[in-house]
Amino acid sequence: MRLLHGKPLAEKLRNRSRERSAALAARGIAPRLAVVSVGIDPAANTYLQRLAAHGKKLDIAVDEVDLAGDTPERQLVATLERLGADSRINGILLLTPLPGALDEGHIVDHIVPAKDVEGMNPWSVGLLADGRPRFVPSTAEAVVELLKFHGVPLRGARATVIGRSTVIGRPAAYLLLKEDATVTIAHRQTRDIRAVTKDASVIVVGVGRPGFLSGDMISPGATVIDAGINVTPKGIVGDVDVESVSPVAAALSPVPGGLGAVTTELLLRNVLTATERQQKD
Repeated sequence: MRLLHGKPLAEKLRNRSRERSAALAARGIAPRLAVVSVGIDPAANTYLQRLAAHGKKLDIAVDEVDLAGDTPERQLVATLERLGADSRINGILLLTPLPGALDEGHIVDHIVPAKDVEGMNPWSVGLLADGRPRFVPSTAEAVVELLKFHGVPLRGARATVIGRSTVIGRPAAYLLLKEDATVTIAHRQTRDIRAVTKDASVIVVGVGRPGFLSGDMISPGATVIDAGINVTPKGIVGDVDVESVSPVAAALSPVPGGLGAVTTELLLRNVLTATERQQKD
């Protein structure tokens, strides 16, 4: 089984971003990303730390805006609107999932589209659904970019996406459609997920359940992209039962070592894109 490592692609993306960052610096422009968290969970915290470290290498400042877990919706909305109006901030990232009764579907309306580097605002979502992506959720984009980088055929392929989240499942499905794959989305109400995954040559899983996808759920020769991040006592693991999937699959993106590094570089690339566009407005 071939492992689809993300490091080579991440390095390629970083080198290009370094050139763009240097061009901005030569004009006296310093990109800045605001990361808003509400009672941050372990998986999101890992991502935040990685963003800060990699952002520093690209001269992208990463501001952490930490709110308490019991922050009311009106305060979170006010924070997003304040950052949207701040000319020093070029990109805004709201870490999810949100705790308690916070309504993510309503709150993301208050992320200014020009700074919506994670593609969460309905305007960004609508453009993606229409096949005209502007900003795309970085993990979903990493799924397709990793497949293309490693030469996995997508045109005409049958692809199954397990999970319908707004940051992985749904946008990944839209991007696969854009690559002319035939896409099925499976979720917790799908009656026979195994029947759907068995029919696919490309499987993307991002449900936040360690070991969810097992070898008996896939057909020989399938390519599996693990988009799960689960913090366990043994470390970070994905949603794939690697031991049972390895003898069956032709290729697998490992966790860690697969999408993570690519996701980070794509999000930072979006910050650079947002900064460049804002200089033209």
